[in-house]
Amino acid sequence: MKGIYKPIAIAILIASIFQHCRSEEVRISNRDDLFQNCMETFEDKEKCSKFLEKSEADLLTEEETKRKQRAELTTEQLEGLKLRSSIKSALQSKNRPFVLSYLGEPDSVHKGGDQREYLIYTRPVSKYTSTSEPDDEIVVIMRRGKVDRVNHTPPPGSQDAGFSIKKLMQNKENRETESSESSPAPTK
Repeated sequence: MKGIYKPIAIAILIASIFQHCRSEEVRISNRDDLFQNCMETFEDKEKCSKFLEKSEADLLTEEETKRKQRAELTTEQLEGLKLRSSIKSALQSKNRPFVLSYLGEPDSVHKGGDQREYLIYTRPVSKYTSTSEPDDEIVVIMRRGKVDRVNHTPPPGSQDAGFSIKKLMQNKENRETESSESSPAPTK
């Protein structure tokens, strides 16, 4: 009996040590911490500067990366972005090769249940109008090899022209005030 418990105890001990090591992972969140950590390790300013330049992209958050991509767009590239409505109408019921030729390779692909595939474009590929900012994300949802739906995430701070109950009610109020102002007062 003693011989059986010893290997199990050793295995549990090793597993707990690995778990502890994984949870103590060092997270460096800014440039100065990364540089100081590098200098403590290598004591070579030139190597640490090169390392910092290479790892700077890894320190950016997703939002900062999107902002940087938008800032780097030239006016020709901004004018060349497709309109969101034309993307949605052009891709409806099309197959995957058509989507790839129309929008290019997606930034990421996720598989879902019920034979669904999500082609996610986070780089700027579309915008609402010719003067608006590029959309944050376009997701092409494919089901059984055909485009089922195209979803978009508008840029932050934009007034999206999509459907909402609030807009519907505002439009109803505007129509009522316009009709009451334009119609003559009833005569007695």
